[in-house]
Amino acid sequence: MDTKLASYLLETTEEPDELRSVVDLLKKHLALDNNKLREDFVCSIFGYQPSYGGAGFPDGYKPDGTPVDNKSGSNIIFPDGEYSIERKLDWICLVNEWSDSGQLIYVAEVRVNEIINELRESRDIKRNKGGRISPSVPYTIWKDTPSAKILYKNVSLFPRLNTGAFKRRFEVLNSLPYEDTVTIC
Repeated sequence: MDTKLASYLLETTEEPDELRSVVDLLKKHLALDNNKLREDFVCSIFGYQPSYGGAGFPDGYKPDGTPVDNKSGSNIIFPDGEYSIERKLDWICLVNEWSDSGQLIYVAEVRVNEIINELRESRDIKRNKGGRISPSVPYTIWKDTPSAKILYKNVSLFPRLNTGAFKRRFEVLNSLPYEDTVTIC
């Protein structure tokens, strides 16, 4: 996805009339949790190169060649990652959440090497239980890693309590260092 199209989807630039139906269709796909489209979109807004690879491969690459892996939802989960997590020590996770209408709420950056001990512990616990082994780390852990930061946030989409305050997780995420690196705005 080129950055111009990504800017239309992020609604930082108004799309031309002749592209409105295409942009609307892509927004519907984003709302339907089309994971590959979301991964491509998130890579594109930061100027990263999407890889279009399958399972076990990065979702994209930063300009310096660092592999990135998108994680949808607040927890970092490596599906069937029993053995693959060891090969991803130099990777970056882009943790992102989306609204029900397909709008991007936030993107956080977390280095895999800073959560590897927790991933190994999760793997070992799941290995002992049997069944599918998908190591995971909740936001309550990754938010405290030294380099964790928010790269994009739309605070107007953060869920709120009846009092008007952010729900706890979003209050915590909003307090992380913010480095607006969106390249299309």
